[in-house]
Amino acid sequence: MMKRFVPAFLAVTVLASVTLTAQGGSVQRVPPAPPSARFAEAWRPVKTTGLTRIIGTVIDIRQVPVAHAHVQLRNLGTGQLDQHSKSDENGEYLFIVEEPGTYVVEMAMVNGYVVALSNAGSLARYETLQTVVQLPGRWDSTLNTMRMPSNPVNFLGMSAAETMTAATLSLAVDMNVAPVDAGEPVSPIQP
Repeated sequence: MMKRFVPAFLAVTVLASVTLTAQGGSVQRVPPAPPSARFAEAWRPVKTTGLTRIIGTVIDIRQVPVAHAHVQLRNLGTGQLDQHSKSDENGEYLFIVEEPGTYVVEMAMVNGYVVALSNAGSLARYETLQTVVQLPGRWDSTLNTMRMPSNPVNFLGMSAAETMTAATLSLAVDMNVAPVDAGEPVSPIQP
Protein backbone atom coordinates (compact mmCIF):
# COMPACT_ATOMS: atom_id res chain seq x y z
CA MET A 1 0.00 0.00 0.00
CA MET A 2 2.84 2.41 0.84
CA LYS A 3 4.40 1.76 -2.55
CA ARG A 4 1.24 3.06 -4.31
CA PHE A 5 0.85 6.10 -2.00
CA VAL A 6 4.28 7.65 -2.58
CA PRO A 7 4.02 7.80 -6.41
CA ALA A 8 0.44 9.12 -6.15
CA PHE A 9 1.56 11.86 -3.74
CA LEU A 10 4.43 12.87 -6.02
CA ALA A 11 2.09 12.96 -9.02
CA VAL A 12 -0.38 15.23 -7.23
CA THR A 13 2.43 17.57 -6.11
CA VAL A 14 3.89 17.83 -9.63
CA LEU A 15 0.42 18.39 -11.09
CA ALA A 16 -0.30 21.20 -8.61
CA SER A 17 2.97 22.98 -9.36
CA VAL A 18 2.41 22.66 -13.13
CA THR A 19 -1.12 24.04 -12.73
CA LEU A 20 0.11 27.05 -10.74
CA THR A 21 2.86 27.77 -13.26
CA ALA A 22 0.43 27.47 -16.18
CA GLN A 23 -1.94 29.95 -14.52
CA GLY A 24 0.87 32.44 -14.01
CA GLY A 25 0.80 32.00 -10.27
CA SER A 26 3.78 31.46 -8.09
CA VAL A 27 4.25 29.99 -4.71
CA GLN A 28 5.13 32.70 -2.16
CA ARG A 29 6.81 31.95 1.06
CA VAL A 30 5.31 33.69 4.08
CA PRO A 31 7.99 34.76 6.55
CA PRO A 32 7.56 33.40 10.03
CA ALA A 33 5.83 35.65 12.55
CA PRO A 34 8.22 37.61 14.75
CA PRO A 35 8.62 36.50 18.34
CA SER A 36 6.11 38.17 20.62
CA ALA A 37 8.78 40.02 22.63
CA ARG A 38 10.31 41.56 19.51
CA PHE A 39 6.85 42.35 18.13
CA ALA A 40 5.81 44.16 21.35
CA GLU A 41 8.90 46.38 21.25
CA ALA A 42 8.39 47.33 17.60
CA TRP A 43 4.66 48.05 17.86
CA ARG A 44 3.53 51.67 17.97
CA PRO A 45 0.09 53.13 17.42
CA VAL A 46 -0.53 54.60 13.99
CA LYS A 47 -0.04 58.37 13.57
CA THR A 48 1.58 59.16 16.91
CA THR A 49 4.60 61.26 17.62
CA GLY A 50 6.01 58.56 19.87
CA LEU A 51 5.82 60.78 22.95
CA THR A 52 3.95 60.41 26.22
CA ARG A 53 2.68 63.92 26.97
CA ILE A 54 0.67 65.92 29.48
CA ILE A 55 -0.79 69.11 28.07
CA GLY A 56 -3.09 71.68 29.60
CA THR A 57 -4.04 75.23 30.47
CA VAL A 58 -3.99 77.37 33.62
CA ILE A 59 -7.13 79.53 33.98
CA ASP A 60 -8.57 81.67 36.75
CA ILE A 61 -12.14 81.78 38.07
CA ARG A 62 -13.22 83.98 35.14
CA GLN A 63 -11.85 81.43 32.59
CA VAL A 64 -9.02 83.85 31.70
CA PRO A 65 -5.69 82.13 30.84
CA VAL A 66 -2.88 82.70 33.34
CA ALA A 67 0.34 83.51 31.47
CA HIS A 68 3.80 82.61 32.81
CA ALA A 69 2.46 80.61 35.75
CA HIS A 70 4.85 78.23 37.52
CA VAL A 71 3.52 74.69 37.03
CA GLN A 72 4.96 71.44 38.32
CA LEU A 73 4.24 67.81 37.50
CA ARG A 74 3.74 65.39 40.40
CA ASN A 75 3.83 61.62 39.97
CA LEU A 76 1.05 60.35 42.24
CA GLY A 77 2.54 56.85 42.27
CA THR A 78 5.76 58.02 43.91
CA GLY A 79 4.60 61.36 45.35
CA GLN A 80 7.66 63.06 43.84
CA LEU A 81 7.83 66.17 41.68
CA ASP A 82 9.07 65.08 38.26
CA GLN A 83 9.28 68.34 36.30
CA HIS A 84 8.85 72.11 36.53
CA SER A 85 7.76 74.47 33.77
CA LYS A 86 6.01 77.78 33.05
CA SER A 87 2.84 78.34 31.09
CA ASP A 88 3.10 80.34 27.86
CA GLU A 89 1.25 83.55 26.95
CA ASN A 90 -1.99 81.57 26.48
CA GLY A 91 -1.66 79.81 29.83
CA GLU A 92 -0.75 76.52 28.12
CA TYR A 93 1.91 74.06 29.27
CA LEU A 94 3.46 70.80 28.07
CA PHE A 95 5.29 68.02 29.89
CA ILE A 96 7.04 65.13 28.12
CA VAL A 97 6.80 62.09 30.39
CA GLU A 98 9.30 59.24 30.24
CA GLU A 99 7.39 56.70 32.31
CA PRO A 100 3.64 55.96 32.20
CA GLY A 101 1.78 56.53 35.45
CA THR A 102 -0.72 58.70 37.29
CA TYR A 103 0.06 62.42 37.34
CA VAL A 104 -1.33 65.75 38.51
CA VAL A 105 -0.23 69.26 37.51
CA GLU A 106 0.11 71.85 40.29
CA MET A 107 0.35 75.62 40.03
CA ALA A 108 2.75 76.87 42.67
CA MET A 109 3.81 80.30 43.82
CA VAL A 110 7.48 81.32 44.05
CA ASN A 111 7.67 80.18 47.69
CA GLY A 112 6.41 76.69 46.70
CA TYR A 113 2.86 77.18 48.02
CA VAL A 114 0.49 75.17 45.79
CA VAL A 115 -2.41 77.36 44.68
CA ALA A 116 -4.39 74.94 42.52
CA LEU A 117 -4.33 71.40 41.11
CA SER A 118 -5.38 69.95 37.79
CA ASN A 119 -7.47 66.87 37.27
CA ALA A 120 -5.40 63.75 37.95
CA GLY A 121 -5.08 61.14 35.26
CA SER A 122 -3.30 57.95 34.32
CA LEU A 123 -1.65 57.51 30.99
CA ALA A 124 0.13 54.72 29.19
CA ARG A 125 3.06 54.95 26.81
CA TYR A 126 2.42 57.10 23.69
CA GLU A 127 -0.77 58.65 25.16
CA THR A 128 -1.58 62.33 25.75
CA LEU A 129 -3.34 63.48 28.92
CA GLN A 130 -5.18 66.81 28.78
CA THR A 131 -5.48 68.70 32.06
CA VAL A 132 -6.86 72.02 33.33
CA VAL A 133 -5.61 73.93 36.37
CA GLN A 134 -8.38 76.30 37.53
CA LEU A 135 -7.63 78.87 40.20
CA PRO A 136 -10.28 79.54 42.86
CA GLY A 137 -9.85 83.31 42.46
CA ARG A 138 -8.94 86.09 40.03
CA TRP A 139 -5.32 86.20 38.87
CA ASP A 140 -3.63 89.61 39.02
CA SER A 141 -0.85 89.39 36.45
CA THR A 142 0.75 92.69 37.46
CA LEU A 143 1.32 91.54 41.06
CA ASN A 144 1.53 87.79 40.30
CA THR A 145 -1.01 87.09 43.03
CA MET A 146 -4.47 85.65 43.25
CA ARG A 147 -7.40 87.64 44.61
CA MET A 148 -10.18 85.65 46.19
CA PRO A 149 -13.75 86.86 45.70
CA SER A 150 -14.74 89.27 48.48
CA ASN A 151 -17.64 87.03 49.41
CA PRO A 152 -16.89 83.29 49.26
CA VAL A 153 -20.59 82.75 48.47
CA ASN A 154 -19.89 84.22 45.01
CA PHE A 155 -17.52 81.32 44.32
CA LEU A 156 -19.26 78.51 46.19
CA GLY A 157 -22.91 79.37 45.51
CA MET A 158 -25.87 80.47 47.62
CA SER A 159 -25.35 80.51 51.37
CA ALA A 160 -27.85 79.06 53.84
CA ALA A 161 -28.73 82.57 55.05
CA GLU A 162 -29.94 83.54 51.56
CA THR A 163 -32.20 80.61 50.74
CA MET A 164 -35.93 81.07 50.30
CA THR A 165 -36.68 78.99 53.43
CA ALA A 166 -34.37 81.16 55.54
CA ALA A 167 -35.93 84.33 54.10
CA THR A 168 -39.46 83.06 54.76
CA LEU A 169 -38.67 82.10 58.36
CA SER A 170 -36.98 85.45 58.96
CA LEU A 171 -40.02 87.32 57.61
CA ALA A 172 -42.37 85.22 59.78
CA VAL A 173 -40.35 86.02 62.91
CA ASP A 174 -40.15 89.73 62.04
CA MET A 175 -43.94 89.93 61.52
CA ASN A 176 -44.66 87.84 64.61
CA VAL A 177 -46.59 85.26 62.61
CA ALA A 178 -47.64 82.30 64.74
CA PRO A 179 -49.36 79.14 63.54
CA VAL A 180 -53.13 79.04 64.20
CA ASP A 181 -53.13 75.33 64.92
CA ALA A 182 -50.07 73.55 66.19
CA GLY A 183 -51.25 70.43 64.38
CA GLU A 184 -50.58 66.86 65.31
CA PRO A 185 -47.14 65.58 66.18
CA VAL A 186 -45.29 63.94 63.32
CA SER A 187 -44.26 60.91 65.32
CA PRO A 188 -46.38 59.24 68.00
CA ILE A 189 -45.58 60.15 71.58
CA GLN A 190 -43.97 57.27 73.39
CA PRO A 191 -45.59 56.46 76.78
